[in-house]
Amino acid sequence: MKKMPIQDYNYFDTMAKAQKGYARLMDPICRKWNLTRNELDVMLFLANNPEYDRAVDIVQNRGLSKSHVSLSITNLESRGMLTRTEDTADRRTVHLKLTAKANEAVRQGQLAQKRFFTYLHQGVTQEQIDLMMDFARKVGENIKNIEEVIE
Repeated sequence: MKKMPIQDYNYFDTMAKAQKGYARLMDPICRKWNLTRNELDVMLFLANNPEYDRAVDIVQNRGLSKSHVSLSITNLESRGMLTRTEDTADRRTVHLKLTAKANEAVRQGQLAQKRFFTYLHQGVTQEQIDLMMDFARKVGENIKNIEEVIE
Protein backbone atom coordinates (compact mmCIF):
# COMPACT_ATOMS: atom_id res chain seq x y z
CA MET A 1 0.00 0.00 0.00
CA LYS A 2 1.34 3.42 -1.01
CA LYS A 3 1.88 5.73 1.96
CA MET A 4 0.01 9.01 1.95
CA PRO A 5 2.02 12.12 2.82
CA ILE A 6 1.04 13.26 6.31
CA GLN A 7 -0.13 16.66 5.07
CA ASP A 8 -2.62 14.92 2.74
CA TYR A 9 -4.28 12.99 5.56
CA ASN A 10 -7.46 14.67 6.75
CA TYR A 11 -7.73 14.18 10.52
CA PHE A 12 -10.99 16.11 10.63
CA ASP A 13 -12.81 13.71 8.30
CA THR A 14 -11.61 10.70 10.28
CA MET A 15 -12.62 12.25 13.60
CA ALA A 16 -16.02 13.29 12.22
CA LYS A 17 -16.65 9.72 11.03
CA ALA A 18 -15.59 8.34 14.41
CA GLN A 19 -17.88 10.79 16.22
CA LYS A 20 -20.77 9.87 13.94
CA GLY A 21 -20.24 6.15 14.62
CA TYR A 22 -20.02 6.77 18.35
CA ALA A 23 -23.23 8.82 18.23
CA ARG A 24 -25.05 5.99 16.41
CA LEU A 25 -24.18 3.64 19.27
CA MET A 26 -25.19 6.16 21.97
CA ASP A 27 -28.43 7.43 20.41
CA PRO A 28 -30.57 4.39 21.35
CA ILE A 29 -29.43 4.73 24.97
CA CYS A 30 -30.29 8.42 24.99
CA ARG A 31 -33.74 7.67 23.58
CA LYS A 32 -34.40 4.82 26.01
CA TRP A 33 -33.45 6.88 29.07
CA ASN A 34 -34.68 10.23 27.69
CA LEU A 35 -31.22 11.77 27.95
CA THR A 36 -29.44 14.31 25.81
CA ARG A 37 -26.05 13.27 24.45
CA ASN A 38 -24.42 15.80 26.78
CA GLU A 39 -26.21 14.33 29.79
CA LEU A 40 -25.07 10.83 28.86
CA ASP A 41 -21.54 12.12 28.24
CA VAL A 42 -21.49 13.74 31.70
CA MET A 43 -22.72 10.52 33.31
CA LEU A 44 -20.19 8.36 31.48
CA PHE A 45 -17.36 10.76 32.25
CA LEU A 46 -18.16 10.66 35.97
CA ALA A 47 -18.53 6.87 35.94
CA ASN A 48 -15.33 6.27 33.95
CA ASN A 49 -13.21 8.86 35.77
CA PRO A 50 -14.07 8.74 39.47
CA GLU A 51 -11.02 10.85 40.34
CA TYR A 52 -12.60 13.73 38.40
CA ASP A 53 -15.86 14.71 40.05
CA ARG A 54 -16.27 18.42 39.40
CA ALA A 55 -17.95 20.27 36.56
CA VAL A 56 -14.66 21.96 35.67
CA ASP A 57 -13.08 18.51 35.28
CA ILE A 58 -15.72 17.56 32.73
CA VAL A 59 -15.27 20.82 30.81
CA GLN A 60 -11.48 20.53 30.73
CA ASN A 61 -11.18 16.81 30.01
CA ARG A 62 -14.25 16.07 27.91
CA GLY A 63 -14.26 19.26 25.87
CA LEU A 64 -17.89 20.13 26.54
CA SER A 65 -18.89 23.76 27.00
CA LYS A 66 -19.48 25.11 30.50
CA SER A 67 -23.10 25.92 29.69
CA HIS A 68 -23.83 22.39 28.38
CA VAL A 69 -22.19 20.79 31.40
CA SER A 70 -24.07 23.07 33.79
CA LEU A 71 -27.42 22.39 32.11
CA SER A 72 -26.74 18.64 32.03
CA ILE A 73 -25.83 18.57 35.72
CA THR A 74 -28.97 20.53 36.63
CA ASN A 75 -31.17 18.20 34.55
CA LEU A 76 -29.55 15.03 35.91
CA GLU A 77 -29.87 16.30 39.46
CA SER A 78 -33.55 17.14 38.98
CA ARG A 79 -34.13 13.59 37.72
CA GLY A 80 -32.36 12.11 40.74
CA MET A 81 -29.49 10.67 38.71
CA LEU A 82 -26.79 12.89 40.20
CA THR A 83 -26.09 14.70 43.45
CA ARG A 84 -23.95 17.73 44.25
CA THR A 85 -21.98 17.99 47.48
CA GLU A 86 -20.03 21.03 48.71
CA ASP A 87 -16.39 20.35 49.53
CA THR A 88 -15.90 20.66 53.29
CA ALA A 89 -12.52 22.37 52.85
CA ASP A 90 -13.60 24.76 50.09
CA ARG A 91 -17.28 25.66 49.81
CA ARG A 92 -16.72 27.01 46.28
CA THR A 93 -15.95 23.47 45.11
CA VAL A 94 -18.85 21.15 44.37
CA HIS A 95 -18.37 17.41 43.92
CA LEU A 96 -20.67 15.41 41.66
CA LYS A 97 -21.79 11.86 42.31
CA LEU A 98 -24.01 9.58 40.24
CA THR A 99 -26.87 7.95 42.09
CA ALA A 100 -28.17 4.40 41.85
CA LYS A 101 -30.90 5.72 39.55
CA ALA A 102 -28.19 6.35 36.91
CA ASN A 103 -26.63 2.88 37.15
CA GLU A 104 -28.48 1.10 34.34
CA ALA A 105 -28.13 3.93 31.82
CA VAL A 106 -24.42 4.19 32.68
CA ARG A 107 -23.97 0.41 32.35
CA GLN A 108 -25.60 0.46 28.91
CA GLY A 109 -23.51 3.48 27.89
CA GLN A 110 -20.32 1.76 28.99
CA LEU A 111 -21.26 -1.36 27.01
CA ALA A 112 -21.81 0.84 23.94
CA GLN A 113 -18.42 2.48 24.51
CA LYS A 114 -16.80 -0.94 24.72
CA ARG A 115 -18.51 -1.99 21.47
CA PHE A 116 -17.33 1.21 19.79
CA PHE A 117 -13.71 0.63 20.72
CA THR A 118 -13.93 -3.04 19.75
CA TYR A 119 -15.13 -1.96 16.28
CA LEU A 120 -12.54 0.79 16.11
CA HIS A 121 -9.63 -1.50 16.98
CA GLN A 122 -10.53 -4.46 14.77
CA GLY A 123 -7.40 -5.71 13.02
CA VAL A 124 -5.18 -3.29 14.94
CA THR A 125 -2.25 -4.64 16.96
CA GLN A 126 -1.41 -3.54 20.48
CA GLU A 127 1.80 -2.02 19.12
CA GLN A 128 -0.22 0.08 16.67
CA ILE A 129 -2.59 1.16 19.45
CA ASP A 130 0.41 2.17 21.61
CA LEU A 131 1.90 4.15 18.71
CA MET A 132 -1.45 5.82 18.06
CA MET A 133 -1.79 6.75 21.74
CA ASP A 134 1.71 8.28 21.77
CA PHE A 135 0.89 10.11 18.54
CA ALA A 136 -2.47 11.37 19.87
CA ARG A 137 -0.84 12.55 23.10
CA LYS A 138 1.77 14.52 21.16
CA VAL A 139 -0.78 16.00 18.75
CA GLY A 140 -2.93 16.93 21.79
CA GLU A 141 0.04 18.79 23.29
CA ASN A 142 0.58 20.57 19.98
CA ILE A 143 -3.10 21.56 19.85
CA LYS A 144 -2.85 22.95 23.37
CA ASN A 145 0.21 24.95 22.30
CA ILE A 146 -1.67 26.30 19.28
CA GLU A 147 -4.57 27.34 21.56
CA GLU A 148 -2.15 29.19 23.85
CA VAL A 149 -0.55 31.04 20.92
CA ILE A 150 -3.94 32.01 19.47
CA GLU A 151 -5.36 33.28 22.79
